[in-house]
Amino acid sequence: MNISKKQIKKAFVSEVKDISEEGYNNQDWYQQDAQRIRYILATIEMDPGDPYSEGEKQLELGQESNRYYNCIQFDDNGEYQINDEQKLSLLMRMSYDELSDYIHKNEFDWIGDDYEHINEYLFNIMNHWQDEVEFDTEGYDNPDYLTITRRGREWNVDPQTGYKSENKHEVAYNILMDYFDELPEETKVEAHKRLEAVEC
Repeated sequence: MNISKKQIKKAFVSEVKDISEEGYNNQDWYQQDAQRIRYILATIEMDPGDPYSEGEKQLELGQESNRYYNCIQFDDNGEYQINDEQKLSLLMRMSYDELSDYIHKNEFDWIGDDYEHINEYLFNIMNHWQDEVEFDTEGYDNPDYLTITRRGREWNVDPQTGYKSENKHEVAYNILMDYFDELPEETKVEAHKRLEAVEC
């Protein structure tokens, strides 16, 4: 069983159109689509019941701790590590209704720092796993809601290698580096000094 990055993207990355312009309660925000619920289950260790209730919670029949926690880890640079391929595969195959039922049956709760938790998904997942738009947030002092903004991305692409950046000078620099080793030694030294002078 080999789970591809493309499959992980489909299972964990929301459609751009499904990200609303406002967010407040992180419990509700993460339940707006299946991708975000899967992210919650993969990244938060949760036990059944109300975490704020006094005394030990008596589990109901069929309740369990979050079995999918840490089946995959996401870094803040778009990288990931699969820790349990079988559990990850099961999680990825669950429908929205199945995910919601699992959450509600076990009374899972992840209420906390609403705005910071919403930012975590926008910046670590949405901005690294899709290249259509870049998300940002503002209005942290607003107690009613967090404003979610988006900016369309305009890419400069090297037609030969496919390397892309919104900074055309970065693309040009990478093209230059492809031919750097073919330059005469004196030219390489001179070019290196000039690049260092402009902090490249």
